[in-house]
Amino acid sequence: MTGSKAERFLAVADLDDSLALRAAAERAEPPTVQTIPKPDELSWWDWAVFLLHTTAEIEHVLMVQYLYAAYSLADSSFVGKQVPIDAAETTQRWRNTIAAIAREEMAHLLTEQNLLRFIGSPLNFDREDFPFRSMLYPFPLTLEPLSKTSLAKYVSAEMPANPAEPDIEEIVARATNAAGGVRPNRVGVLFDTLIDIFADASKLTDADLRPLTAVDWPAAPSDWLGFGGLVVRAVSTRAEAVAALQAVGEQGEGPDERPPGKPSLFLRFLAVYREFPETEPGAEPDWVPTKSIPANPTTSPAAATDPVLERNRITHPVTRLWAQLFNVRYRMVLVDLAHALQLSGPLTDDQGNPTVRGSLRDWAFIQMRGQIVSGMKGLAGTLTSRPAKATPPRATRFSRPRRSSCRTP
Repeated sequence: MTGSKAERFLAVADLDDSLALRAAAERAEPPTVQTIPKPDELSWWDWAVFLLHTTAEIEHVLMVQYLYAAYSLADSSFVGKQVPIDAAETTQRWRNTIAAIAREEMAHLLTEQNLLRFIGSPLNFDREDFPFRSMLYPFPLTLEPLSKTSLAKYVSAEMPANPAEPDIEEIVARATNAAGGVRPNRVGVLFDTLIDIFADASKLTDADLRPLTAVDWPAAPSDWLGFGGLVVRAVSTRAEAVAALQAVGEQGEGPDERPPGKPSLFLRFLAVYREFPETEPGAEPDWVPTKSIPANPTTSPAAATDPVLERNRITHPVTRLWAQLFNVRYRMVLVDLAHALQLSGPLTDDQGNPTVRGSLRDWAFIQMRGQIVSGMKGLAGTLTSRPAKATPPRATRFSRPRRSSCRTP
């Protein structure tokens, strides 16, 4: 398998039926650890590459959805009949929580590139745009403002196999309804499957491993700020690969005995879900924590025939330029990351000056953080405060002022 997307589609075509049969059997008696069966036509190396490419795409697509949701949260001018006095502090706390989760997904993405390199595979910075028929992705890509329903999808994707949470079935049912009746897949199943493959020398043999990649081409923790809660692991042995996969999986779902003060992604999303007010259409919300921004916005210059696409198309000429600049910055981040990981050697020379690899690493951070409005963080704040439509009826603005029924700090 070369790792091309066209070839990987072939492996999935028959996989859905196999997974459906497995899921039906497991509903009767859930196993301790669920794994995904390997298609007969693939070798174990092919299967490991496919799954790592898939996990990288899922980390990538979840990361961009989480960031869009985080920046949809308002800072002031909330509407509603019962706006909390601490609404601004609450939305800032939620934004910080979700943005931190997105950074952790970025670290996972780097670790998965190290694992791909460790088994001699091409790297993968792709993400889902139009999902193929698969039972691997959690749910279809949707860039949408944060809501109780979107949070239900995030909780369902990150949750462990059998969480002891009294409202989990209600949350999963809500996420299933939002995903068109398809129950979201747990990301943890992919990591359990990969751990099973990497730990077994009869599946991935020693000849499949490339230990020197951790010396020559690592995304090392020290190079990519892999400290604190960020799981960035360079791997040179089978045991290190298994440990890296376990660390990533546990940060998402949480181990049975969680370290104090380090809740999993699942628990953090669950906490926000339980706090978040009901804002779905048809209900009169106590308060609305988000800005009025579109779902799946586009910068197409031509009008769309689909009324939903047209409603979410950015037509304001200045706002469209900001959105196009954001798209360029996003592509530059991916190019800088991919290029940096294709180079070997240190980040600085003997005089402490950045090497080409070091400059690419630095540029990636600059693209993400920037100075005020020059990086993606600043651009996101600017973009979500601007009107989406050239002729701005209130319902079609990218963001509009809101009135509050009580004061907020």
